[in-house]
Amino acid sequence: MPRHREFDPDKLLNTAILLFWEKGYFDTSVDELVKRSGVAKYGIYGVFGPKRDLFKSVLGQYARDRHRDIQSPIRKEQASLPDVLAFFSSLPPKLTTKGFQYGCLMVNTGIEIGTRDAELSEIVKAFFDETVETMKDCLDRAVSLGQLPASINTRTMAKYLVTEFRACLMLAASGHTKSDLKQHLNLSLKVLQP
Repeated sequence: MPRHREFDPDKLLNTAILLFWEKGYFDTSVDELVKRSGVAKYGIYGVFGPKRDLFKSVLGQYARDRHRDIQSPIRKEQASLPDVLAFFSSLPPKLTTKGFQYGCLMVNTGIEIGTRDAELSEIVKAFFDETVETMKDCLDRAVSLGQLPASINTRTMAKYLVTEFRACLMLAASGHTKSDLKQHLNLSLKVLQP
């Protein structure tokens, strides 16, 4: 008879997200996750597999969480230029509050892993590539609504804007203030002004 699962996998995944986010992939151990979560190793391995597989699950859940919270303005149906601007104006207060003090797990992973693990690097790249596509959809809609000139290259602009988003994540993680982020974005977003 199979052993009854004695823990909530979603709760464990959230604990793992915070631990990996705080310490990084290499400095996080399954033993520490056992300590923080109270879940036995066999339970973790039984549901998520080894540490690397767990980390892939963590990155997937982290991406879904960021789509629902920090990226929600640009993910609204029919989002256009006002939503892009709302997304960026929401970043300084969000990124400088408790919870984002470790920056962004995706950015951190990209820096920590680099090109040493092609599969994990591809997960990080896919997250930001998908964000570029979402941003491009917003900009395309803005062009069609006359909010931006038709001459704008929406793909290039979307890549630029997502790069500025990543820059804000890194600035926040390195201790820059809300005011610093606002100042950075005020200059960066001048490209969207008529």
